[in-house]
Amino acid sequence: CVFDAKTSPPMGKSLYKDMLSMLTKASTIKPTGNHLRRLNVLAGMICSSMGTKSSSLEGLSDKESKTAKQSESHVKQSKRWLSSKWTDWETFFAPFATKMLLGLSKKGELVLVIDGSQTAGDCVTLMLSVIWHGYAIPLAWLTKKGEKGHFPEEMHLDLVAVVEKIIPVDCRIVFLGDGEFDGLKLRQCCKKLKWEFVLRTSVDRKVDCGGEVAHLGSLSPPPGSETVFLKDACDGDNAIYWLGKGYENPVLLLTNMDLGEMACDYYRRRFKIETLFKQLKSAGFGLHRSKIKSCTRVKNLIIVIAFAFIFTFCMGVLLKNEPQEMISKFARKDRVDSMRPITLAQKCISKAQNIAKIIFSNFSKSWEVIFT
Repeated sequence: CVFDAKTSPPMGKSLYKDMLSMLTKASTIKPTGNHLRRLNVLAGMICSSMGTKSSSLEGLSDKESKTAKQSESHVKQSKRWLSSKWTDWETFFAPFATKMLLGLSKKGELVLVIDGSQTAGDCVTLMLSVIWHGYAIPLAWLTKKGEKGHFPEEMHLDLVAVVEKIIPVDCRIVFLGDGEFDGLKLRQCCKKLKWEFVLRTSVDRKVDCGGEVAHLGSLSPPPGSETVFLKDACDGDNAIYWLGKGYENPVLLLTNMDLGEMACDYYRRRFKIETLFKQLKSAGFGLHRSKIKSCTRVKNLIIVIAFAFIFTFCMGVLLKNEPQEMISKFARKDRVDSMRPITLAQKCISKAQNIAKIIFSNFSKSWEVIFT
């Protein structure tokens, strides 16, 4: 990475230009007229969120060298974009997600994780993510009013239907979820789509044990084993009692996989979505602190924050491969290996803007390649 601090353009201006170029190339709608203006606003909000690590209207509208009047104008632009009938996931995020999944699918497998969390304005969001580089990356989401708790199964099915439209053909799909997502309709939906699934279930789940019915939680593995694997034990699906080393309580699973150990190994990855929610909220972009209250606005706000997260994360992945001499300008060499990619990128953005500008510029010119 070679740069000249004296000749490099300001971080905000340069990042915005590359951001807009990338969004227009990914767009499935011709980037002219009103749509181009909306892409302009989106690019500005993403840049601001990456720089401020904020989900507030002020954070989304923060730009360099502006007057109070300009600042107020940018806030109004952000409000209009979030409230517009023309703003939705299908128009602005799906084209990017489709190309991202196409690249990731070239390895032959996509691991999807579903979960919900409290977000802004007394809203809860059900999100489906894909695992990449050991982390969960947001794909699609649905938002409703309410406190943290279970979502109705119909909402699970609606979200799967949204994501199913952008899943590449001829790719193995593994679907992971905790105990909220063990409903019969969702499992049947996965099988219809020919997805493999591993879903946590409750201790009182009734299963067929060789002709006798028992609660899955009442079983115990034989000496020397961590699991009990029951084939066709629950509505045609396999059941697993898993008591791993160091586990205080057993993990009980329903799956259509034929190997219990494989199912358990995949389920370990489910917890990656917890890290994603943490990065979107308290450890990253403060999504839970935004004062936006409308479900529609919150759902659209997540478009901005999801882009900010993904682009920052990708910068971190690229930075991990840069020479130590360059990394030492903004981070301690002995901590880089253990540092999360997004944390490394955020340090670069805040402490070495010219380096961040070059890294993002390189990413924006060939962003599809990084996902292959």
